[in-house]
Amino acid sequence: MLGNKEKRINSRKMQKKSLDKLSKHSLNEFAYKLIKEDIISCELLPGMIISEGLLIDRFKLSKSPTRSALIRLKQDGLITSRGQQGSVVSKIMISDVQEIFQLRLLIDVTVARLAAGKVNATKLRALNKDIHSINKTNKKSKMRDYLRANRKFHKYVAETSGNLRLAVLAISLMEQHERIIHLGFAKQNRRHEFIHSHDEFVEALINDDRELAARLVENSLIKGQEKVMRALIMGSTDQISEVGKNLSLE
Repeated sequence: MLGNKEKRINSRKMQKKSLDKLSKHSLNEFAYKLIKEDIISCELLPGMIISEGLLIDRFKLSKSPTRSALIRLKQDGLITSRGQQGSVVSKIMISDVQEIFQLRLLIDVTVARLAAGKVNATKLRALNKDIHSINKTNKKSKMRDYLRANRKFHKYVAETSGNLRLAVLAISLMEQHERIIHLGFAKQNRRHEFIHSHDEFVEALINDDRELAARLVENSLIKGQEKVMRALIMGSTDQISEVGKNLSLE
Protein backbone atom coordinates (compact mmCIF):
# COMPACT_ATOMS: atom_id res chain seq x y z
CA MET A 1 0.00 0.00 0.00
CA LEU A 2 1.15 3.52 -0.74
CA GLY A 3 2.07 5.86 2.11
CA ASN A 4 0.73 9.40 2.47
CA LYS A 5 3.84 10.88 0.80
CA GLU A 6 3.56 8.61 -2.24
CA LYS A 7 -0.17 9.33 -2.50
CA ARG A 8 0.49 13.09 -2.51
CA ILE A 9 3.16 12.67 -5.21
CA ASN A 10 0.82 10.59 -7.39
CA SER A 11 -1.99 13.07 -6.81
CA ARG A 12 0.20 15.95 -7.93
CA LYS A 13 1.30 14.01 -11.03
CA MET A 14 -2.36 13.58 -11.97
CA GLN A 15 -2.97 17.27 -11.29
CA LYS A 16 -0.06 18.16 -13.57
CA LYS A 17 -1.55 16.14 -16.45
CA SER A 18 -4.78 18.11 -16.25
CA LEU A 19 -3.14 21.56 -16.18
CA ASP A 20 -2.84 21.85 -19.96
CA LYS A 21 -6.64 21.72 -20.24
CA LEU A 22 -7.15 24.73 -17.96
CA SER A 23 -7.52 28.37 -19.05
CA LYS A 24 -5.17 31.04 -17.70
CA HIS A 25 -7.77 32.11 -15.13
CA SER A 26 -8.34 28.50 -14.08
CA LEU A 27 -4.59 27.89 -13.80
CA ASN A 28 -4.20 30.92 -11.55
CA GLU A 29 -7.10 29.77 -9.37
CA PHE A 30 -5.76 26.20 -9.29
CA ALA A 31 -2.30 27.36 -8.17
CA TYR A 32 -3.76 29.68 -5.54
CA LYS A 33 -5.96 26.97 -3.99
CA LEU A 34 -3.19 24.36 -4.11
CA ILE A 35 -0.63 26.49 -2.28
CA LYS A 36 -3.23 27.94 0.09
CA GLU A 37 -4.35 24.45 1.13
CA ASP A 38 -0.79 23.51 2.12
CA ILE A 39 -0.46 26.73 4.14
CA ILE A 40 -3.78 26.16 5.92
CA SER A 41 -2.89 22.55 6.74
CA CYS A 42 0.61 23.59 7.90
CA GLU A 43 2.33 21.43 5.29
CA LEU A 44 4.04 24.77 4.68
CA LEU A 45 4.76 25.80 8.27
CA PRO A 46 4.56 29.35 9.63
CA GLY A 47 7.96 31.03 9.29
CA MET A 48 9.02 28.84 6.35
CA ILE A 49 10.78 30.73 3.56
CA ILE A 50 9.25 29.97 0.18
CA SER A 51 10.47 31.03 -3.24
CA GLU A 52 8.86 30.87 -6.65
CA GLY A 53 11.27 28.11 -7.55
CA LEU A 54 10.39 26.04 -4.50
CA LEU A 55 6.66 26.30 -5.20
CA ILE A 56 7.08 25.58 -8.91
CA ASP A 57 9.05 22.45 -8.08
CA ARG A 58 6.76 21.35 -5.23
CA PHE A 59 3.47 21.77 -7.09
CA LYS A 60 4.69 21.31 -10.70
CA LEU A 61 3.39 24.73 -11.69
CA SER A 62 4.61 27.30 -14.21
CA LYS A 63 5.84 30.81 -13.29
CA SER A 64 2.78 32.89 -14.17
CA PRO A 65 0.16 31.12 -12.03
CA THR A 66 2.69 30.79 -9.18
CA ARG A 67 3.32 34.54 -9.18
CA SER A 68 -0.41 35.24 -9.36
CA ALA A 69 -0.99 32.91 -6.38
CA LEU A 70 1.74 34.60 -4.34
CA ILE A 71 0.15 38.02 -4.90
CA ARG A 72 -3.24 36.75 -3.70
CA LEU A 73 -1.75 34.92 -0.72
CA LYS A 74 0.01 38.14 0.32
CA GLN A 75 -3.32 39.95 0.08
CA ASP A 76 -4.84 37.23 2.28
CA GLY A 77 -2.10 37.79 4.85
CA LEU A 78 -0.95 34.17 4.58
CA ILE A 79 2.52 35.09 3.32
CA THR A 80 4.75 38.15 3.62
CA SER A 81 7.58 39.43 1.43
CA ARG A 82 11.24 38.96 2.32
CA GLY A 83 12.73 40.98 -0.52
CA GLN A 84 15.29 39.05 -2.54
CA GLN A 85 14.95 36.07 -0.21
CA GLY A 86 11.45 35.49 -1.56
CA SER A 87 8.45 35.17 0.74
CA VAL A 88 7.75 33.67 4.14
CA VAL A 89 4.67 31.89 5.40
CA SER A 90 3.10 34.29 7.89
CA LYS A 91 3.69 33.47 11.54
CA ILE A 92 0.83 32.90 13.95
CA MET A 93 0.94 35.00 17.09
CA ILE A 94 -1.16 34.48 20.19
CA SER A 95 -2.77 37.87 19.48
CA ASP A 96 -3.86 36.53 16.06
CA VAL A 97 -5.55 33.58 17.73
CA GLN A 98 -7.41 35.83 20.17
CA GLU A 99 -8.57 38.21 17.43
CA ILE A 100 -9.78 35.40 15.16
CA PHE A 101 -11.78 33.80 17.96
CA GLN A 102 -13.31 37.16 18.91
CA LEU A 103 -14.36 37.75 15.31
CA ARG A 104 -15.73 34.24 14.95
CA LEU A 105 -17.85 34.73 18.05
CA LEU A 106 -19.45 37.75 16.40
CA ILE A 107 -19.75 36.37 12.88
CA ASP A 108 -20.56 32.69 13.44
CA VAL A 109 -23.24 33.34 16.06
CA THR A 110 -24.97 35.72 13.63
CA VAL A 111 -24.61 33.20 10.80
CA ALA A 112 -26.21 30.49 12.96
CA ARG A 113 -29.22 32.69 13.71
CA LEU A 114 -29.66 33.62 10.05
CA ALA A 115 -29.21 30.07 8.72
CA ALA A 116 -31.64 28.47 11.19
CA GLY A 117 -34.73 27.30 9.36
CA LYS A 118 -33.17 27.92 5.93
CA VAL A 119 -30.91 24.88 5.64
CA ASN A 120 -31.80 21.85 3.57
CA ALA A 121 -32.15 19.03 6.11
CA THR A 122 -30.98 16.30 3.71
CA LYS A 123 -27.93 18.29 2.60
CA LEU A 124 -26.94 19.28 6.14
CA ARG A 125 -27.32 15.76 7.52
CA ALA A 126 -25.27 14.38 4.62
CA LEU A 127 -22.44 16.83 5.39
CA ASN A 128 -22.63 15.86 9.06
CA LYS A 129 -22.57 12.17 8.10
CA ASP A 130 -19.31 12.77 6.23
CA ILE A 131 -17.82 14.19 9.43
CA HIS A 132 -19.02 11.15 11.41
CA SER A 133 -17.45 8.79 8.85
CA ILE A 134 -14.08 10.51 9.17
CA ASN A 135 -14.28 10.45 12.99
CA LYS A 136 -14.51 6.65 12.88
CA THR A 137 -11.25 6.25 10.97
CA ASN A 138 -7.72 6.08 12.35
CA LYS A 139 -5.88 7.32 9.27
CA LYS A 140 -2.89 9.63 9.63
CA SER A 141 -4.81 12.13 7.51
CA LYS A 142 -7.79 12.07 9.91
CA MET A 143 -7.28 15.62 11.23
CA ARG A 144 -6.83 17.10 7.77
CA ASP A 145 -9.84 15.19 6.41
CA TYR A 146 -11.94 16.18 9.42
CA LEU A 147 -11.10 19.87 9.09
CA ARG A 148 -11.84 19.85 5.36
CA ALA A 149 -15.22 18.22 6.01
CA ASN A 150 -15.83 20.63 8.88
CA ARG A 151 -14.99 23.58 6.60
CA LYS A 152 -17.37 22.27 3.95
CA PHE A 153 -20.12 21.90 6.58
CA HIS A 154 -19.71 25.43 7.94
CA LYS A 155 -19.30 26.88 4.44
CA TYR A 156 -22.73 25.49 3.55
CA VAL A 157 -24.25 26.94 6.74
CA ALA A 158 -22.67 30.34 6.04
CA GLU A 159 -23.89 30.41 2.44
CA THR A 160 -27.38 29.43 3.60
CA SER A 161 -27.50 32.47 5.89
CA GLY A 162 -28.56 34.59 2.91
CA ASN A 163 -25.93 37.27 3.64
CA LEU A 164 -23.15 36.94 1.07
CA ARG A 165 -20.74 39.39 2.72
CA LEU A 166 -21.17 37.71 6.07
CA ALA A 167 -20.62 34.30 4.45
CA VAL A 168 -17.34 35.47 2.85
CA LEU A 169 -16.10 36.73 6.22
CA ALA A 170 -17.16 33.53 7.99
CA ILE A 171 -15.37 31.31 5.46
CA SER A 172 -12.18 33.40 5.58
CA LEU A 173 -12.12 33.24 9.39
CA MET A 174 -12.77 29.50 9.26
CA GLU A 175 -9.69 29.01 7.05
CA GLN A 176 -7.50 31.09 9.37
CA HIS A 177 -8.88 29.19 12.35
CA GLU A 178 -8.15 25.89 10.63
CA ARG A 179 -4.48 26.79 10.23
CA ILE A 180 -4.27 27.56 13.94
CA ILE A 181 -5.82 24.19 14.79
CA HIS A 182 -3.35 22.34 12.56
CA LEU A 183 -0.49 24.16 14.25
CA GLY A 184 -1.76 23.54 17.76
CA PHE A 185 -3.03 19.97 17.46
CA ALA A 186 -2.03 18.04 14.35
CA LYS A 187 1.69 18.72 14.70
CA GLN A 188 1.56 17.57 18.33
CA ASN A 189 -0.45 14.40 17.65
CA ARG A 190 -3.34 15.70 19.81
CA ARG A 191 -5.98 15.61 17.07
CA HIS A 192 -8.62 13.89 19.21
CA GLU A 193 -8.84 16.93 21.51
CA PHE A 194 -10.45 19.13 18.87
CA ILE A 195 -12.77 16.78 16.99
CA HIS A 196 -16.35 17.20 18.21
CA SER A 197 -19.94 16.38 17.29
CA HIS A 198 -22.22 18.67 15.26
CA ASP A 199 -25.40 16.63 15.85
CA GLU A 200 -27.20 19.01 18.21
CA PHE A 201 -26.26 22.01 16.07
CA VAL A 202 -27.61 20.27 12.96
CA GLU A 203 -30.99 19.62 14.57
CA ALA A 204 -31.19 23.18 15.95
CA LEU A 205 -30.66 24.59 12.45
CA ILE A 206 -33.18 22.23 10.85
CA ASN A 207 -35.79 22.94 13.54
CA ASP A 208 -35.34 26.73 13.23
CA ASP A 209 -34.20 27.03 16.85
CA ARG A 210 -32.12 30.16 16.37
CA GLU A 211 -31.20 30.76 19.98
CA LEU A 212 -30.08 27.17 20.57
CA ALA A 213 -28.03 27.19 17.35
CA ALA A 214 -26.37 30.47 18.36
CA ARG A 215 -25.69 29.24 21.91
CA LEU A 216 -24.14 25.99 20.65
CA VAL A 217 -21.80 27.88 18.33
CA GLU A 218 -20.82 30.30 21.08
CA ASN A 219 -20.11 27.51 23.59
CA SER A 220 -18.14 25.51 21.01
CA LEU A 221 -15.95 28.51 20.13
CA ILE A 222 -15.27 29.41 23.76
CA LYS A 223 -14.24 25.83 24.60
CA GLY A 224 -12.26 25.61 21.38
CA GLN A 225 -10.32 28.76 22.16
CA GLU A 226 -9.27 27.41 25.56
CA LYS A 227 -8.02 24.16 24.01
CA VAL A 228 -6.18 25.88 21.17
CA MET A 229 -4.49 28.45 23.40
CA ARG A 230 -3.35 25.70 25.78
CA ALA A 231 -2.01 23.59 22.89
CA LEU A 232 -0.14 26.51 21.31
CA ILE A 233 1.45 27.60 24.59
CA MET A 234 2.53 24.02 25.31
CA GLY A 235 3.94 23.80 21.80
CA SER A 236 5.96 26.98 22.25
CA THR A 237 7.35 25.68 25.54
CA ASP A 238 8.31 22.32 24.05
CA GLN A 239 9.91 23.92 21.00
CA ILE A 240 8.21 21.50 18.62
CA SER A 241 10.22 21.80 15.35
CA GLU A 242 9.58 25.22 13.80
CA VAL A 243 6.38 25.75 15.75
CA GLY A 244 7.94 27.13 18.91
CA LYS A 245 9.69 29.91 17.02
CA ASN A 246 6.40 31.13 15.57
CA LEU A 247 4.59 31.97 18.80
CA SER A 248 4.53 35.18 20.76
CA LEU A 249 3.05 34.97 24.23
CA GLU A 250 2.96 38.73 24.70
